[in-house]
Amino acid sequence: MKALPAMLLLGAALSACTTVGNGRVQTLQAAEADRLLHPGQTTRAEAERLLGTGSALRFDGGWSTSHYVYRNGLPRFLDFVPVVGLVTSAIDTPETELVLLFDPDGMLRKFKLRRHG
Repeated sequence: MKALPAMLLLGAALSACTTVGNGRVQTLQAAEADRLLHPGQTTRAEAERLLGTGSALRFDGGWSTSHYVYRNGLPRFLDFVPVVGLVTSAIDTPETELVLLFDPDGMLRKFKLRRHG
C-alpha cells in the first residue's frame, strides 16, 4: 500500500502542465498576438494586464524581457533529474512560448510567439 502514494504522485507529475502568466498564452495564436501587442505602443503594464506576470530578465541599460510559456505534459524540471532526465528530455511535449522585449522606458519593442510540438 505504500507504493500507492508514490504512484499517485508520479501520475500527477506525468500529466502536469506548466504555465507562466495567466494562461492566455496556451491558446494565443499569431493573429491574436498581432492584435494585442503593438511594438512602440504597448507598455509593460498593458502587457501584464493582458497576459499576467511573466518571468522577467533584466539587462544592463534597462532593457528587459517578459517570458510566458505553456507546456503541456511533463514539467521541465524533470529533464534535470539524474536518470529520469534521460527519458523526459527525449519526450517531445507541446509548448507555446511568448517573449516580449521592453526598452528602458517599459515600452514593447519586439515580441516572438513560438509553438513547438
